[in-house]
Formats: sequence, C-alpha cells, structure tokens
Amino acid sequence: MTIENENIIEQPKKRGRKPSGKKKGYYFGEEEELAFEAYVKSTDQHYRDIIFAEKLYPAFTKMVESIIRRYTLFVPTEDFEETFFDTLSFLITKINNFDSSKGYKLYSYCGTVCKNYLMFKRNQYKKQRDKQISYDMLYPTADKDTRIVDNDERNKITFNNELIDRTISEIQMMLSVENIDSLNENEQKIGYALLEMLMNWEEIFKRLENKKFNKTSVLFFLKEYTLLDSKEIRDGMKKYKNLYFFTKQKMINE
Repeated sequence: MTIENENIIEQPKKRGRKPSGKKKGYYFGEEEELAFEAYVKSTDQHYRDIIFAEKLYPAFTKMVESIIRRYTLFVPTEDFEETFFDTLSFLITKINNFDSSKGYKLYSYCGTVCKNYLMFKRNQYKKQRDKQISYDMLYPTADKDTRIVDNDERNKITFNNELIDRTISEIQMMLSVENIDSLNENEQKIGYALLEMLMNWEEIFKRLENKKFNKTSVLFFLKEYTLLDSKEIRDGMKKYKNLYFFTKQKMINE
C-alpha cells in the first residue's frame, strides 16, 4: 500500500497568539484622526477641551516620549520632563496648521514637527555652547552685562509669571471644598505643598541656597513639606502636572 506525499514533512504549527490587526504600541490611528478633525472644526471650546484631553493628549504624549527616546533627541541642559513638555507645547501650537487636503496623515505631520523641533533645540544648544566656548577663550575674565534684556526675554518672564499665577488659581480650585474629595490624602498634601512653594518660591529657594527653580529643589521641598517618599510624590503629582500642562496650553492658544 502506497501513501501519497509520504515524503512531505508536516511543518509544526506556530505557538502563541495570532497577531492582531493593530500593532502593539500603536497609539495614533483612525480614531485619533477623526477626533482631531472634530477638534479643529468645533467652535465649542469646552467640547474641544474634552476631545483633546480624552483622545489627542494621550496619543501626543506617547508620540513625543517615543520620538525623544527612539531618536535620542535629548537636550543636555534640560531634564527629560522639561524637554518633553516643551516639545508637546510646541506641537500644540502647530497642529492647527495641519491640512488634510494635501494627503498627509496627522500622525506623520505631528511626528515631523516634533523631530524637527527637537533637532532645532539640539542645534541651538550646540551653537550656544560653541559660542560660549569661543567667548570664554577670547575674554576669560569678562563679566556678562546683565542690564541687557531683549524683548523675547521680557515676554518670557511675563508669560511665566502669569503661568504661575494661573496655576496657583487652578490648584486652589482643586483644593476647594467642592472638589477636594476627588483627591486622595497624598494628592491633597502635595497640592498644599505646591501652593506654598509657588506663592513663596523666591523666599523658599533662597533658603535652599539654590536660585534655580529646578527639579531637585522642588523634590527636596515637597519631601520636607509632605514627609512623603519619592514614589508617593511622583504618583501624587500626576494630576497637578496635567493641570499645569493644560493651563500652559490655553495660554499659548489665547
């Protein structure tokens, strides 16, 4: 008795889950494209805020973080969060320029905007560094003239001061009698600590012997004020970071 195809060896079946139609980690698809279209067309700011918070912000957040890490576009003078939020803020100012009639996807457009901006920041840093090195070599004992402050610097100072004032108001609203129940105990402690810091930051950082409003000093103050550890502070800060970002975004769009 002969068996047909007796020399054919059956290939073992592949184990594991079948691949889904959606790639793992894929965070910007048709749903986000439609959400953005609704965001741009709407004249209702409240509705726009909802779309941005629920659909666009999570996608943009993952996009920016992925681009910085994947292409190693860090800025040496900034920590990761500073670079991240600066890039995200810049992206928000550019998304209304997107024209779908040209055949491009919003995902590609936003990715290009982020990469170009990060590379621009890196190039600016290198130019400033090289310029400073050259200046120091020519004038090693020269003091900088602190009297010269251009208009861009003045505008930046004004913007940052207003941002701090608005952030204080938003945190006070979160800690009001009507809203405080939405915060857990650690979030409440951190909220009061942030108010104390933002309302008295010049005096606080003078006592800390640090003139820079940097991450290390902030973390040190929050630990001293709340008696929480680093992980508890990171977890409790999430709502306040989002609040700060949305406040900044509204100011940029105004």
